[in-house]
Amino acid sequence: MRKLFALAALGMLVAISAFAADAPSADQQAMMEKMTKAATPGAPHAMLAKMAGEWTATVKFQMDPSQPWQTSTGTSVVTVLMDGRYIQESNTSVMMGQPFSGQGLTGYDNVIGKYVSTWIDNMGTGIMTSIGTADASGKVINWSGTMSDPITGKPTKERMVTTFTDDNHHTFDMYTTPPGAKKEMKTMTIEYVRK
Repeated sequence: MRKLFALAALGMLVAISAFAADAPSADQQAMMEKMTKAATPGAPHAMLAKMAGEWTATVKFQMDPSQPWQTSTGTSVVTVLMDGRYIQESNTSVMMGQPFSGQGLTGYDNVIGKYVSTWIDNMGTGIMTSIGTADASGKVINWSGTMSDPITGKPTKERMVTTFTDDNHHTFDMYTTPPGAKKEMKTMTIEYVRK
């Protein structure tokens, strides 16, 4: 019985080796080319990679338009991941008198032709997901994001804008429509300056 099993296993191994040695079909070749193209970093990834380094982040935020803006200063560290395919931002500051830490992952999805991002922080347990499109200059990314609203318990949509002034300065603006409101309001601006 063991000899029979060993012979069957050997036969399968020979068949697999022969199949692997065959040249890929035209369909297989086309699939491999598409996968390679989807996995290859390009100009949008290089633009994101230029953000690597340490930044001073000046945060201005306002949850209630009848109240004055609050300001805090923090530090953001951006690192490049997966051979230039993504960047990771780790942010520490103070928000509403409490220590704040957040982490974002940003990339450019070659398949859909858009920027993609996730954000988590210690002020919630949800994950914000966003999709962005660059303008013709490539210096402005307009984002549309979704996260769970802890007040209403429902998904809420945010609009964000990242504006690159130069390699050492960029700004992130966030807009939201509060529950019951008809117009969106700016809730946050972060000014980044490279250290």
